[in-house]
Amino acid sequence: MDTIRLTGVRADGTHGVLDFEHERPQPFVVDITLHVDLTRAGHSDDLNDTVNYGLVAERIVDIIRGPHVDLIERLAARIADAILTEHRSVAAVDVTVHKPNAPITVPFADVSVSISRSRDDADGNEPDTFGVHHAVIAMGGNIGDVAATMRAAVADIDGLDGTQVTGVSPLYRTAAWGMADGTPDFLNAVIEVATTLPAAELLAGLQSIEAAHGRTREAHWSSRTLDLDIIDYDATVSDDPNLTLPHPRAWQRAFVLAPWHALDPAATLVGRHGGAVGDLLAAASDRDDVRPSDDDWMTGAGACGTAFGTAHAATAEDTDDTDVDTQDISAPACVSGRHDDGANSLSGPHGSGEETTVGERPVFRTAIVSMDSASTDAERLFRSAIVAIDGIAGTQIDGISPLYHVSNFEGPDGMAAVVQLTTNLGARELIGVLGGIETSASAGEHADGSRALDLDLVDMAGVTEDEPDCRVPWPTARRHAAVLAPWLDMDPNARLGGDPVSFLLAMAPDADRVGLLSDHWIIGGTL
Repeated sequence: MDTIRLTGVRADGTHGVLDFEHERPQPFVVDITLHVDLTRAGHSDDLNDTVNYGLVAERIVDIIRGPHVDLIERLAARIADAILTEHRSVAAVDVTVHKPNAPITVPFADVSVSISRSRDDADGNEPDTFGVHHAVIAMGGNIGDVAATMRAAVADIDGLDGTQVTGVSPLYRTAAWGMADGTPDFLNAVIEVATTLPAAELLAGLQSIEAAHGRTREAHWSSRTLDLDIIDYDATVSDDPNLTLPHPRAWQRAFVLAPWHALDPAATLVGRHGGAVGDLLAAASDRDDVRPSDDDWMTGAGACGTAFGTAHAATAEDTDDTDVDTQDISAPACVSGRHDDGANSLSGPHGSGEETTVGERPVFRTAIVSMDSASTDAERLFRSAIVAIDGIAGTQIDGISPLYHVSNFEGPDGMAAVVQLTTNLGARELIGVLGGIETSASAGEHADGSRALDLDLVDMAGVTEDEPDCRVPWPTARRHAAVLAPWLDMDPNARLGGDPVSFLLAMAPDADRVGLLSDHWIIGGTL
């Protein structure tokens, strides 16, 4: 068997048995040997026929920087599991983890652990390994600006290592039955996530997010700022007292079942009291106490309010010949929603310059949105923006590009990515909502008033506009490699204004200033 060796991959992590090692990062160094058949790659000279060791190195760094473990034996096992799970051509892997600053009281040069794992080992692993798991999380609260707290919590959950929010339900309102008169109503929602975290580590992450938003646990039945519960995790049935799965009371709680059913009408709850979520909702004794509240809560618009405050107005300087790559309007239009038989049904938008409905049926279009930022927190901003966009009524994220580094001759370097979405919003409405998300993300970021996050509508199928506040396709995108490179990576057949994006990228004057940073940044945690 052929081998690929990668040595000296270094990153700081909080791994160790002692208490201070849980909080104080220290360096770890990893060497790996991949056992893989390289015959095809030797003949084809094609990267697809071998293992991209750059991606492997990034994954190792993700794991070192990821959730704490006590033993470097466990850290080595996580690295081996991830490589064998994510690179199916690897037959076996040898992993050595060095801990050069281990707290040993005698002079030493190094301490390391080496393990070997094979494909048979990986395929026989229990579910709680470093694979991708799927979980349903219920959210609720009744103290303070609950919707804003829940929006922040969605972003925090999406920011957990190895975790991506994949779905967000509408918001529901539930009377505080069984509690003192005058107790505020609860707001509830359900989200779906994909995560590499084991169930116990996901629970710990959720409890940390609760605490960060002021959740206390003096009484079991009480008002609270934020409540996060794992309802389902890989359809697992477990009586573990620390985390019973599925949630033991979910089957009879309409404030969980209603948003879950709205998010996924085909959802099923496993276990002794399980069944189709729609059937459980119909049988729930409190189903009439749960009322639809807001389809648009993730945009911050409320019931036809302005999302995230007032967006920046477009200026005359935003022309085809400048680098002011923004197209915003003063405020986004409201997108209303209605509920029918418990399922979320989106009505068409109003006030757009485009035709967005055919009779009573909304017209859905594919759109491309670029993201760029020079903030040191760019990755988190991008992830939060994706969650916010995916939470817009009538809008769904269909594709996310790799993350790119952008070198700037003047000013700090930046990051860029592109997302593809399907939406029933018109171009102006979508531009307005993007402007609102920008404003929210950039609040307090830069003292000079510049934005930490730029979101631009690059293209929308079937739409051509050339107005100061709405220019589709976006003219300057044809010359910006920071848009073209991630877009081409996401869709090799992409076209802009009839021209292949591959051709436009080859002609872009700044093509040498962009470079691939990570192609698993959404699921892989921090860089």
